[in-house]
Amino acid sequence: MLEIKIIGLFYSQIMLSVHGRWEIKIDNNVVIIWFADAWNEEAIVTFCKEFKQVTLPLINKQWAIISIFEQWQLGIPAIEFHVAELCQWFKDNGCVKDCHVYSPSFLKTSQLERIIPHTDSGYERCVFTNAEMAIQWLEEQGYPISNRQYVYDKFNLPAHSS
Repeated sequence: MLEIKIIGLFYSQIMLSVHGRWEIKIDNNVVIIWFADAWNEEAIVTFCKEFKQVTLPLINKQWAIISIFEQWQLGIPAIEFHVAELCQWFKDNGCVKDCHVYSPSFLKTSQLERIIPHTDSGYERCVFTNAEMAIQWLEEQGYPISNRQYVYDKFNLPAHSS
């Protein structure tokens, strides 16, 4: 019996390792998020806590999100509940524009389109194949990013040509 408890404890400790990387930055009223690697449930739980903490200054304002999924490699099914819950949270707390950026990918589209909310009253989401298009769309919607170069540098995208 004792041996089973030790194995259970060891198994539990292994399961708590975070697999997945991200970075969250606020620029004006835009949350810039970079996602990378394959994600497990521990990663999404940790990310959700960090996201809510970082975005506290935006609560009770209208704000936007740009999410770069170019280096993201999907997530296990257990992340989907947490993602849906976080999406509802950010919609309830002022996010009115949301855009995703990634090269065409059937697998990414399949997972993201199944769990991320679609455009509805008071919330609009678009998907773009390059960061420049996403940044331009946000600007047209009234959510400019003051340091565009940060997006290009951080996400290894080509520098803005203007």
